Amino acid sequence: MNIIFLTRLDPRDITAWSGTSYHIYHKLKEKHIIEVIGPEIFKQFLQFKNGNFHEIIQIPNYRYYSSLGELFSERLSTLKCDLIFFGDMLFIPFDKQIPFIHLSDMTFEQNTVYFGYHKIEDKETYIGFEKSLLENAFRIIYSSEWIKQKAVDYYHIDTKKIDVVEFGANIPDPTEYSVEIDTTICRLVFIGKDWEIKGGDKLLEIYQILKDDGFPCTLTIVGSGNKEIDIDCDGITVYHFLDKSKPSDLEKLCNILSESHFLVLPTKFDAFGIVFCEASAYAVPSIAADVGGVSQAVKEGKNGYLLPADATAADYAEKIKTAFNDREGYLKLRQSSRHEYETRLNWDVWGEKVNKILEEVVNQWGMGNGE
Repeated sequence: MNIIFLTRLDPRDITAWSGTSYHIYHKLKEKHIIEVIGPEIFKQFLQFKNGNFHEIIQIPNYRYYSSLGELFSERLSTLKCDLIFFGDMLFIPFDKQIPFIHLSDMTFEQNTVYFGYHKIEDKETYIGFEKSLLENAFRIIYSSEWIKQKAVDYYHIDTKKIDVVEFGANIPDPTEYSVEIDTTICRLVFIGKDWEIKGGDKLLEIYQILKDDGFPCTLTIVGSGNKEIDIDCDGITVYHFLDKSKPSDLEKLCNILSESHFLVLPTKFDAFGIVFCEASAYAVPSIAADVGGVSQAVKEGKNGYLLPADATAADYAEKIKTAFNDREGYLKLRQSSRHEYETRLNWDVWGEKVNKILEEVVNQWGMGNGE
């Protein structure tokens, strides 16, 4: 079918949305004709608006939304398509002559809760735009049951039109991985761009406790940004940033995962967590905070363990020691972690589920319009 992929960020750019839209675009392209619309419209908009962005969250002032809608409608009139697939609030005010599917891992309303957007001017106007978007979408695809329930509770959206489909790993499917691994030393890995949000300081406390207890371990940190790691412990390796769009950096990241025993992420918030899919691809269990949509990616006892949001560094350290010291149980956990990747957390599975939804939408829309 012919699909318009509508977004302000070019999904052909692997750096956009941490590579998620890139993988979505290419997976859809395997079976459909995809026309990307949005980046060029957004460029026109910026020229029109003279670069006057909102200072807090970098989205245009709502007063300009109608202009974006007009630009989109003008572009759409020259194209033929079966449906519109997008996850962006920018293009809400357009003539809805074609069914559209909204995809996201988050709502604007929940962003206001977790990222302090409650101070934004005209917040209620943006909430109104999102409500209109969700009400008018023919179907909605979320990445977690958590955000689905938040949307239902806050916006009273009909649950029947919401599907939950987990994302996949934004790395190549490992050609070589091993459930069997040396357990002489426990190699921990932390991966996250935002040191504070991802719980970086608590991570260092966890590692300090483990070392003080004489637990044999090392720690690899990927994504500390410019944070200076100051801890009186050996065995820490820091990569301030690895760019997965660069082959050498991607290879380094995959090598790190292939040698790791646990991904440790005491995050304060995560809408889903692509990194948990990537860890599972290499049979690496995750130990993470049960916040946001993390429980969708990490299933307790299957590909890791979830700790309460208020769990202490000592709680994490104890969980790591207990899980690792049970060698037989740990190796079974690695096996089931890989199984979760193979059956849930990869883009092939995502594609199968989403393609079914797309077919249902086109068929239902056609029946509803007498076709």
